[in-house]
Amino acid sequence: MSEERKKILEMLAEGKVSPDEANDLLNTVEKGETTTITPRARRLLKIRVSEGGEEKVNVTLPLALARVAMKFVPEDAKKELDEQGIDVEELLSSISTEIPDGKLVDVKDGDDSVEIFIE
Repeated sequence: MSEERKKILEMLAEGKVSPDEANDLLNTVEKGETTTITPRARRLLKIRVSEGGEEKVNVTLPLALARVAMKFVPEDAKKELDEQGIDVEELLSSISTEIPDGKLVDVKDGDDSVEIFIE
């Protein structure tokens, strides 16, 4: 295996490039074309939930993994999201390409809170 292919596969495994980006890079390498491989910054999706002032959920997830994780969401949950007009695929795409780092959701109700942000 060529050094370029190894590097691309490592970047994919680390979440530095998406599967589509890795595929494009591999196709470029196979065609013998030259390219500069510059991985995008690793972005993280963070979710924190506190109840009664006590942290109940603290999840940090690479955005690249968020798409894969959607495969494990139960069908009834996906249907509920659809019924609420939430297109998860569009949301993930927007987060990956259009939404800058920072807080996306910040809901507080007394000592209860939910925070979702991108770093």
